[in-house]
Amino acid sequence: MARLPISFEAAGTRSGGVPSDTIMPRHAIPHLSSLVRLAGVALVAGVVGVSFAPDVATARQSGVVGIPEDDPFADELNPFGSGKQPARPAQPPEPPQPPPVKLPVPFPERTLPGDPAERSPPPRRDAVPRPQARPEPQGDLRSLEPFPDADSPTAEVEPSPAEALLLEAEKLDRAGKLEEARDVLRKAVKLDPKLTIGHLALGVISRRLGDFRGSVDACSAGLAIDPQDPELYLRRGIAWFHLGLHGIALEDFEDAAGIAYDDPRPELWRGLALIELGRPLEAINAYASAIRRDRTFMIAYLNRGLAYLSTGEPRKAEFDFDLAIRHNPKDVRAWFNRGVAQAAQGRYGDAVESYSAALDLDPQHEPSRRNRTAAEGMVSGRRR
Repeated sequence: MARLPISFEAAGTRSGGVPSDTIMPRHAIPHLSSLVRLAGVALVAGVVGVSFAPDVATARQSGVVGIPEDDPFADELNPFGSGKQPARPAQPPEPPQPPPVKLPVPFPERTLPGDPAERSPPPRRDAVPRPQARPEPQGDLRSLEPFPDADSPTAEVEPSPAEALLLEAEKLDRAGKLEEARDVLRKAVKLDPKLTIGHLALGVISRRLGDFRGSVDACSAGLAIDPQDPELYLRRGIAWFHLGLHGIALEDFEDAAGIAYDDPRPELWRGLALIELGRPLEAINAYASAIRRDRTFMIAYLNRGLAYLSTGEPRKAEFDFDLAIRHNPKDVRAWFNRGVAQAAQGRYGDAVESYSAALDLDPQHEPSRRNRTAAEGMVSGRRR
């Protein structure tokens, strides 16, 4: 998975467009004597004299053009032919063709083969279009319609008992009653084992309660029903990640990224797993893929900047933190990490300003306070 113009040049040809591997057949190489006779060349005692060929009309009347009858290449070398054409075998008589079938007008509605189709007169421009009667379906097929009419009495579908339990669990979740919500969801999936959304909700609630194994089991049950659900892969991968099984989590994140190609979250988590596996360069590519999917995904900029810091590229890291600040100027983490990148470049004065901006947003942010004190010490030491 992860599950990321070739010009063709003519080769094997000589000048003139003839393939280099072309071999002329033996019958295409004329005898020298035939060429001499055809051109009317006389060889006398080593002196070459050229005489022009006789007139074409005279040659045709005499029936001789300077080529012997026994020359096997006579027809090939003589541009006028030898005058003897081989007898052609008699062609068999063509079978009688059936008379053409008279086809009706295309797409007739009530015509027989060979009869012209009925044509209705064109409608008048001032005529008001009349609504066409909708044919009634044979039998009860209303349940098969994917999109029922808005004014149809069957448009509002009553939730099933399992779906009703899902709604109840959602209310409990919003109220902060996670244990009760999990119990209700367990009843829902037991009532309808094919309800994938129930397994997904159970996996999310279990992870929030710290039951990562239960989250993996719930998501796996949902994937057994629908193996193409990217959200189930993502949630199960997050549970594996919290269990410390980053290699298995990486596989689930890759599956989710391959299915939901427009969702930046699987690529973000893939980058986090790669960082834990000690592969920061691959993590940078994963964060870049998340940013390509959503340019406003600020957390991907933050994590890619941290990956650049781990690879010793503070200038690129500062660029990513600047982009994160541009998206959200009130993010304390972006200002703090920007100060770290600036301090890594030896720009302690700029780092003091970044730490001060973070403290303006959150006066209780202790890392910014400590780093600002250290950066101020470096600035004063340089002045001395």
